[in-house]
Amino acid sequence: MSRHAKGPRLYLRKGRRKADGSVLPDRYFIRDGTVEIGTGCGPDRLSGAGGAEEQLAEYILAKMAQPAAVPDDIERARKSDPTQVFVAEVLAEYAAGAATELADPGKEANFIETLLPWWSEYRVSDVRRSLCKAYVEKRTADPIKAYRKDPANAPRVSDQTARRELECLSTAIGKWNEEHHLRHLPKVWLPAKAETPRDALTRSQAALILWASMGWQLKDGKWRRPSTNARTNRMHLRRFILISLYTGSRSGVTTTALWEQSPQNPWADLDSGILYRRGRDQREQRTKLRPVVKFPRRLLAHMERWRRLDQERGIASVIHFNKEPVQKVKTAMRSCVADAGLDPEISAHWFRHTCATWLMERGADPWEAAGFLGMSVTMLLKNYGHHRPDYQAGVSKLFG
Repeated sequence: MSRHAKGPRLYLRKGRRKADGSVLPDRYFIRDGTVEIGTGCGPDRLSGAGGAEEQLAEYILAKMAQPAAVPDDIERARKSDPTQVFVAEVLAEYAAGAATELADPGKEANFIETLLPWWSEYRVSDVRRSLCKAYVEKRTADPIKAYRKDPANAPRVSDQTARRELECLSTAIGKWNEEHHLRHLPKVWLPAKAETPRDALTRSQAALILWASMGWQLKDGKWRRPSTNARTNRMHLRRFILISLYTGSRSGVTTTALWEQSPQNPWADLDSGILYRRGRDQREQRTKLRPVVKFPRRLLAHMERWRRLDQERGIASVIHFNKEPVQKVKTAMRSCVADAGLDPEISAHWFRHTCATWLMERGADPWEAAGFLGMSVTMLLKNYGHHRPDYQAGVSKLFG
């Protein structure tokens, strides 16, 4: 009985000694049947930008984009047979089709590129719990790509990241089944979803962070300003903190907001006192809703002052540093929290939890609060409802 072809994969060719005595280094090759393509990468460049795994992913995507030269009926039968379809084909079709229609196709493309090197030699019929678990074990041993300078000491990929990648694989197989009607649809096993902490800041903690964003540092119980330009360097963070606390918007909305109407970015309409959390041409997502939100009066006064200052300097972004848009505030936030003497676990997303918690503590109507925050009433009450003053009040009264 003939063996199934393994499909495109990486092969490490050990270094060989040349006739003159010199030794060739170990190199990864892309092997696909009788075809071998050199990557020019050794074991030290297996992953990362331009690495062997990335080259393999690009090779597979390019190959799967080429039409098959076989009769249509035979090809249709093959594509419905899980034992004849490579996972790489499924991912390639998903990457070229349904994935491009998502709200963030770039993120999905990164997941697909990560999945391809591991799954390229497997067929859809091979997808099962044990193989998915092996993938998670492999990924949680990988260093995070952002730490390219020192991968040996870099933090490892989390199981939640691996879970999100496997969710991408599951979606890709589902989309393939919608088009080609697989005889058997495999189930992709996923690691347990971690419980998301809904920690919120107290008002005194929020004040400490705001004070630190003014350039002050709490040391030995006393506030001091280490440098004269510390206040200016954190100006973008002050804006981010206030907008996040007053609107409960997610970080991605706040950091990409503009002063003028935009097709692809959130924007602040100060004449109407409204923050449009998505551009005119951006579709609403099924989850992580982005409804318009009315600026609270106190925040609107800040926004009008900031816009006036930015218009004088020709700056279009609400959150900026040295006149350039700011994509992330993670580093600035970490140092600001440290200067405030607070728990290093506090992140930018805490402001959203804080806004929801404060609204519930003030007894806000759940339907209005949910619309303000961009979440369902069910989600709001499930995670923040216990902060309401009337939470279980009727039941507690029964005990006298």
